[in-house]
Amino acid sequence: MAELPEEFNCTITNWEYIYGLCRDVADEVRRDEFEPEVVVALARGGWFAGRCLCDFLGLDDLTSLKMEHYVGTAQKTGEPTVRYPMPEGSVEGKDVLVIDDIADTGGSISRAEAYVEQRDAGEVRTATLQLLDTSEFEPDYVGERLAEWAWVVYPWNFIEDMVDLLSGVMEKADQESYTADELRHYLAEYHDVKRIEMEIAQPNRLPEVLAEMERRGVIEGAGPGEYRLAE
Repeated sequence: MAELPEEFNCTITNWEYIYGLCRDVADEVRRDEFEPEVVVALARGGWFAGRCLCDFLGLDDLTSLKMEHYVGTAQKTGEPTVRYPMPEGSVEGKDVLVIDDIADTGGSISRAEAYVEQRDAGEVRTATLQLLDTSEFEPDYVGERLAEWAWVVYPWNFIEDMVDLLSGVMEKADQESYTADELRHYLAEYHDVKRIEMEIAQPNRLPEVLAEMERRGVIEGAGPGEYRLAE
């Protein structure tokens, strides 16, 4: 099981920006005169995009396919496999658009395309909101191409990713306790998450994340306004 490096850049996004990428993908599909009859959204990252594309393209047939690949922000498995298959007959004889949030290696969406084609679908095309230059797979439609690798924190998994990121920086910095400002400092040092970037994308949410980490037993109070990793 491969691990990400201790220090890597992150980009934090918001709903408005991602909604705009959904619109861009839909515009590409219309310009190409492709008229899918069903959207297959890869769980979990493709759900928001899948629903938006149905709205933009006037579709009411949406199904989901779960691929097992990533495990949080710290680990990823090898080849993606199908964990939760689609309902029987959900794409049979239909033209399909497969959508995911991002292609990193491209393994997940490539495997999903092959899986859908094997279910007797009509024409199958693929789309991602974002495409990293590390991807070996080229989707038919792309909202945005990213030249430099970064871990993208989406609004639908903001707390999930921030719990992982903050836990990681606390382990790496190896202090006895941390204030919120110190945690912001380490997020910038290790992951290039600047305070202003985070506050523009997800304003006033660090206290919420810290409270949730405490509720989950990830961290505990270490004095007024200070936190440490729970033992």
